[in-house]
Amino acid sequence: MMEKRALERQLNRKVILLFIIGILSLITWIIWKYEIWELISIEYFRKFTGKIQCLGFLGVLLYFLCFVLGTMFFLPSLPFALFAGITYGTLLGIIYASVGDLLGASMAFIVARYIGRERLEKRLKKSKAFHEIDEGVRQDGWRIVLLTRMVPIIPHWLQNYAYGLTAISFTTYAFVSLLCIVPGTAAWIIAVNTVGKGHGDAKKTAIYLGIAAVLIVTISYLPKWMYKKKKRKK
Repeated sequence: MMEKRALERQLNRKVILLFIIGILSLITWIIWKYEIWELISIEYFRKFTGKIQCLGFLGVLLYFLCFVLGTMFFLPSLPFALFAGITYGTLLGIIYASVGDLLGASMAFIVARYIGRERLEKRLKKSKAFHEIDEGVRQDGWRIVLLTRMVPIIPHWLQNYAYGLTAISFTTYAFVSLLCIVPGTAAWIIAVNTVGKGHGDAKKTAIYLGIAAVLIVTISYLPKWMYKKKKRKK
């Protein structure tokens, strides 16, 4: 009986593996056949985003609206941030992406605290991550926001709504969130825009990539350092 079950498991694994290989092969063939890679290249996006740039301030407002809606509907923020970098350049891209990310996070927080509190509480009560955040706010205050933002073990969309149900103030939440949003956003936009302009000065490219790498490493290490420092004080 045990041997039969083991054989069935092996067979199921082989079937699943073959199915995955088949799907990947089909996707690869479609991409090759219809040259879809051209549609996902940075150059193609630059042509497309040129139309967005022509909209001026209206285009920026539409970008913010899409970012806010995307955040509230649990979409990851990175594609929106990279879109801003490709569309508006490195400096403006960092500013617009940071503002858009903060607006989305703030709206989710406000919805959780003032509009859909009861409904969200019922749904999140079963979530272990929510209880960890709630307990973390009681013990560490703003530091838990810094830790969860910098080390995204808990999905950002869950954080945005969860913090609205905790005792933390909106001002503290928004300020600490912004401090965490800017470095990560800057690192990714600098890296992508530098790679996208690979035909430029090789020395400048290396410098910009180095800055992005330092930012990413610093971002990942900072919360751990703060946590260790806090434990030593105790």
